[in-house]
Amino acid sequence: MLSNVLTFSLLASGALAIPLDVDIEKRVTCSNVHIFGARETTVSPGYGSSSTVVNGLLSAYPGSTAEAINYPACGGQSSCGGVNYSASVAQGIAAVASAVNSYNSQCPSSKLVLVGYSQGAEIMDAALCGGGVPNQGYTNTAVQLSASAVNMVKAAILMGDPLFKAGLSYEVGTCAAGGFDARPSGFYCPSASKIQSYCDSSDPYCCNGNNGATHQGYGAEYGSQAISFVRSKLG
Repeated sequence: MLSNVLTFSLLASGALAIPLDVDIEKRVTCSNVHIFGARETTVSPGYGSSSTVVNGLLSAYPGSTAEAINYPACGGQSSCGGVNYSASVAQGIAAVASAVNSYNSQCPSSKLVLVGYSQGAEIMDAALCGGGVPNQGYTNTAVQLSASAVNMVKAAILMGDPLFKAGLSYEVGTCAAGGFDARPSGFYCPSASKIQSYCDSSDPYCCNGNNGATHQGYGAEYGSQAISFVRSKLG
């Protein structure tokens, strides 16, 4: 009887921590390929328009896994909590670093892929390449991913990235200018060979165009090309 009472007391107090053990087991389940997706501004939590590439890769690599970056994805709108764009970018960069570094520390042999769309591309870009986002008051220029995580990031797909700057080796599309947070002349990303960044000239966010519909079309226009690029990097 005493044993039963003690067991009940431990369960009631949480001292046996059985749910915690289950949670830890889930967290350390590693896949060969793990994909991180970051959505665009004002889109509900999830992958947003990055889902075209994320889902394509999940289909191409059976057994692969994916997770969405948890950040505001906001530009001051009430629908996303009123967080201003600069604060959302800063929180997003930190969220990318936390998610990628944490997964890599638990699964050091897993190959990692980053996929970001619009603001989601900007936070992926800044976390992987460093350089900060000075237009948004983010002045930390260091690469935010650990050296180990950077080594295991095999590919990064950026679509409609406000940091887009024509002339960088990994830029793809018809834009000959840059986004509203464009990288400065002479910028160099140490992971350039792992990246493709897509932007067309009529896009008003990653370039200097005036057609907002262009900004929403990269999945349809470049999705297959992006998936082929990632596959070439994953082997």
